[in-house]
Amino acid sequence: MAEIVFTRIDDRLLHGQVGRDWVKKEGADLIVVANDIISEDRDQQKLMNIATPIFAETVFWTIDRTTRDLEDSFEDKKAMILVESPEDAYKLVEAGLDIKSVNVGNIRSLPNKEKITDNVYLGEEDKVFLKKINDKNISIDVRTLHEDKAIDENALF
Repeated sequence: MAEIVFTRIDDRLLHGQVGRDWVKKEGADLIVVANDIISEDRDQQKLMNIATPIFAETVFWTIDRTTRDLEDSFEDKKAMILVESPEDAYKLVEAGLDIKSVNVGNIRSLPNKEKITDNVYLGEEDKVFLKKINDKNISIDVRTLHEDKAIDENALF
C-alpha cells in the first residue's frame, strides 16, 4: 500500500523545483500528478517527466483514479501527490485519502485573486476549499520552497 507523504497544490504541477527539492526532502519515491487534463496529454507528461528524479516514478492520473487506486496500487511506495487547485486537493481529502497536510506552493495571479505571497494568489472559491480542508483537521502549509518559512494558515481564511 502506498503511503502519502506529501500533497502539494501547484498550478505548474511537476517542474524542476518540485523534482529537485520537494521530492527528495519529503522522502517520496512516487509522484502522482492528479489532474484530469494532464492525464490525457502525453506531450505535457513528457515535459513533466524531465523533472522526475531518477530514483522516483511518476504516474499521471485523473482525480477520480487517484482517489480510487492510489493507496492500493503501489506496494511500499512513498507518494507525493501534485494537484493544480485547492478544489482538486479537497476532492482527494473528501474521498478519504490519508492526507495529513496540504502544501500550497504556487497559484498564479489571475483576475479576482488576492496576493497571499509572491507565488500564491487565492480567489474566494480557493479560500472556501482550503477552509473545508482545514475544517477536516488537515493543516495547510503555505510555502513555495522547502526552506521557506510557512505563513500562518489562518491568514488564508
